[in-house]
Amino acid sequence: MHEIVSVFLNHGILRGFKSKNMPVSLRESFDELGSTFVKIGQMLSMRSDLLPQAYIAEFQKFQDNARPETFEAVKAVIEADLRRPVSDIFSCLDPVPIASASIAQVHAACLRDGRKVVVKVLRPRVRETMMNDLRILKRLSRYVRYTPQNKIMNFEEILGELEASAAKELDFLYEADNIREFSKNNSDVRFITCPSVYTEYTTHNVLVMDFIDGIKISDTDKLVNEGYDIDEICRKLAFNYFKQIFEDGFFHADPHPGNVMINKNQIAYIDFGMMGTLSGQLKERFNLLLYGLIAGDADDMAQAVFKIAIKKGPIDMQSFRSEIESIYTKYIDTSLSELDLGQLIGDLLEICRNNQLSMPKEITMLLKGMLTIEGVLEKLSPGIRIMDMLMPYVKGRIFKTIDPKKEIAENLLSLYLLSKSGPEIIKETGRLLKNASSGKFKIQMEHTNLEGPADRLNHMVNRVVFSIIIAAVIIGSSMIVSTETGPQFYGISAIAVVGYVGALLMGLWLIILIIKSGM
Repeated sequence: MHEIVSVFLNHGILRGFKSKNMPVSLRESFDELGSTFVKIGQMLSMRSDLLPQAYIAEFQKFQDNARPETFEAVKAVIEADLRRPVSDIFSCLDPVPIASASIAQVHAACLRDGRKVVVKVLRPRVRETMMNDLRILKRLSRYVRYTPQNKIMNFEEILGELEASAAKELDFLYEADNIREFSKNNSDVRFITCPSVYTEYTTHNVLVMDFIDGIKISDTDKLVNEGYDIDEICRKLAFNYFKQIFEDGFFHADPHPGNVMINKNQIAYIDFGMMGTLSGQLKERFNLLLYGLIAGDADDMAQAVFKIAIKKGPIDMQSFRSEIESIYTKYIDTSLSELDLGQLIGDLLEICRNNQLSMPKEITMLLKGMLTIEGVLEKLSPGIRIMDMLMPYVKGRIFKTIDPKKEIAENLLSLYLLSKSGPEIIKETGRLLKNASSGKFKIQMEHTNLEGPADRLNHMVNRVVFSIIIAAVIIGSSMIVSTETGPQFYGISAIAVVGYVGALLMGLWLIILIIKSGM
C-alpha cells in the first residue's frame, strides 16, 4: 500500500480530480506502478459509463506489452495445471512467446499428433497481485467517499465493477466458453472463423487452442497482393459485427486489428478475453435509439436513452429532452456518410452524465466496439463509413421484427380493454365535472427536482446560524476577559477559556462539514 500511496501523492492524485491534468497524472501513475495497473487502465478505457471522456482518452494510450516471463516459469504453470510434463502434451513448445502482455503470454506449440496450437499462459501470481492491488485501491477509496472528487467519479462503484471484470479476464475457462459461444453463433457464416479450444488442456491458467496463421487485417498491402478485395472485407466485417450485436446479443468487445486476421478467405477473431452481451430488452431499446436517429425524432431518441440508462438521482425530463433535441439539431444537416459516430456517442454520454444517468456497461462496451470497428474500416478503406451500412441494416431489422398478426392482435386487445373501461371512465368524468361545479375541485401539485436546491439552501442557512453562534461565543468570551472576573486560568478568566475552546471546536466542526459536502 505504501508504494501505491507514495506514487499517487507524487503525482497529485489524492489532491484533486477536478484538475485538467488529472487524467494525465493518473495514467502516468498507473504506468509507474507496473503491469497490473496498466491492465486496470486498459479495462477502465472500455468503461465510459464509469469515467469522464478525458480519462477514457488517456487510458486508451496504454500499450499492453510487458517483459515475458522465463520459459521455466511458463513450463511450471503448464505442468502444475495439467499435472504432467510438458513433453507428454507437446512435441514442441517455442520458448520465445508470440506475444507478451500484462496478464498473460502466448507461445506456439505442436501437440503430440502434429496439430499446431497456441498456448496462452497466465503470468504467475498475476491474479493474486491484481486482486490485492484492487483491494488496496478499494480501501483508499473510503477516504475520498465524502469528498467533492467522489462526485466526479464514484470510486467504490468503479473499483467494484473493475473487480468483477478482472475476475473473468483472469480466468481462461471464461475465455474458452466465449470462444465456444462465438463459434456456435457463427457456425453458419462461411466467412467468419475462430480457433477451436482443446478442452482437455484448458484450465483457469492455461488455454490451448488452434493456431491460426493469417494476415493481420491492418496489412492492406499484403492483402491486396494476395488478391483480397478490401471493400468486400470491410462489408463482411461490418455486417457480421452488426449480426453479433443485434441478432446474437453476444459480441467481440475489443475488435482492434491485433485481434482480427484474414485466413483462407475468412475473417478470423483470435482473442476472446473481452466479450459483451445484450439482453433481448437492451437490444430492443438500442434499436429504438437508432430508429429515432434515423427518423429524426428527438422525442423517440430521448425515450430510448432514458429507458436504456441507469438512473442515479432525480431527473429534469424537460431539460433532458432539450439536450437530446440539441443533438438532433446539431446533426440534422449531416448526411449519414459524414456523421461522426465517435462525436455522436460522446455527446450522448455527456448528456447522460449531466442528467444523473449512466449507460449500462453492456452498452458502453458495444459503443466502444462500434468505434473500434469504425476505426478499422477507415484505415482499410477511407471511403467506407460504418453509418452508411448500419442504418440500412437497422431499418431491415426493424421491418423483419414486425409481426403484422401480432400487432393487429395487440391493438384489438387494447381496444377491447378500453371498451371494458368505458363505463368507469364515463362515471369518473361525471364525478370530476360535479366536483368542479360544486367548488370542491382540488389540484394536488408536487414540486420535483427541488430537493437538491432546498437541501443546499438549508445547509447554507444552518452554517450561517452556526457561524453567528461561534462569533457570539468569541465576543462574549472576549468581554469576560476584559472584566477580569471569576476564577482565573493562567491569568485569563476560566469561563472565557471555556468559551474560546468551545468556539474553536465548533469552528473545526463547521470546516469539516464544509469539506465533506464540497461546498
